[in-house]
Amino acid sequence: MVPMVDDTPWLAPDEADAWIQMLAVVEFLPTVIDQQLKRDSGVGRFDYSILAMLSTAENRTLTMLDLSVVTFGSLSRLSHTVSRLCERGLVERERIGGNRYISLTDAGWKLLVAAAPGHVVEVRRQVFDHITPEDARELARILRPVADHLRSSAPRS
Repeated sequence: MVPMVDDTPWLAPDEADAWIQMLAVVEFLPTVIDQQLKRDSGVGRFDYSILAMLSTAENRTLTMLDLSVVTFGSLSRLSHTVSRLCERGLVERERIGGNRYISLTDAGWKLLVAAAPGHVVEVRRQVFDHITPEDARELARILRPVADHLRSSAPRS
């Protein structure tokens, strides 16, 4: 443990343990999920997230800003990824007035439908097979205020 030499509010042992466990999940889980999606479906984790969020939107369409919020991505990252997805025919861009809209194409929908079962199996294998349903509810309850804080303070550019 780092010695206390000033007024820094160092982490208590339980906080340090929670932080280390969260770091392990934050570092390893995205990589594992990304590898599975690329191997099985040819899309990365962020690509899949874009397709999935569009699939649940009205008319399978969202503004770029709304899509950036629900995918937790910056507008810059989203713009680059959407360009690649457009080239593959998985999404379409449309400008109406001052808004840029992104829509899921039929090809994007088909890819998502094919990718979803393997993705869910991998998420279950990596996370939910190791905790109880009660733990899952508790995990969501614990992480919600942290996620809400991060969402509200994250830069959108």
